[in-house]
Amino acid sequence: MKPILAILAGLLLASFMSIPARAAGGERLEYDVTWVGVSVASMAIQSQTNEAGNTIRSLRIRNRPWLSLVYPVDTFIECEIEATSEGPRHTVRKTVSEREFKQNDTLVLWPDQRKAFWSNAVERTVHWSLVPKGSRDLVTFFFDLREVLAGSPLAAGGSYQLVMDGAVHDLDIKIGKPKTIRSAFGRLEAIPVDAISRSPTLFSRNRPKSVWVAIAKPSVLSADVETRFGPVRATLVKWEVEGTPVEWPKPDRKR
Repeated sequence: MKPILAILAGLLLASFMSIPARAAGGERLEYDVTWVGVSVASMAIQSQTNEAGNTIRSLRIRNRPWLSLVYPVDTFIECEIEATSEGPRHTVRKTVSEREFKQNDTLVLWPDQRKAFWSNAVERTVHWSLVPKGSRDLVTFFFDLREVLAGSPLAAGGSYQLVMDGAVHDLDIKIGKPKTIRSAFGRLEAIPVDAISRSPTLFSRNRPKSVWVAIAKPSVLSADVETRFGPVRATLVKWEVEGTPVEWPKPDRKR
């Protein structure tokens, strides 16, 4: 389950881009992760602004208590975006604890300066690298995705450079036609998003099948991943802003 949950973590970082954080309370989204129809994990995503005025966004995924007895999973990813004299600086910290597997990485990315710094606390390695200008970490990549849905020039599609796990991955995004789908909040109009990897390692074993993004209130409603172990789905079940549940439009009974 480790690679499956890692892919879902990456995909669902999109969801906390829906409303910019404005106060300490911020925003929180909760997802139910199912494997072949069985609930195996929960995912919590939060976004807020710290005292220094920097945007802090985090994701935590843990498997269900019954499964943790035989295969414990606890993954935490946090991204801090800070304005500097060299342009925005993105600091992504990732800690993974999944049975025998441990990971403690930090990525610092300066998109305008084409610079990236990686450190691996487990293997005790560090290195600097030049990356294509405008390269995106996971958070920025999905922020651009939200802008595509809002009608930005990126809606025409194209190639994206995703910086992750010490490498740069080429990724294409295609947006499908709107469709009314079932969700935990009733029937909602959403857009399917297709992620096409040009990297030999990214999504090589676990392929995103469909990601559905709500139109009325932009957020990731669900994400499906096709794996050799069967289908995995993450479904949005709770969304709060400043501690108040987000109100969805009433379902259209005619659809």
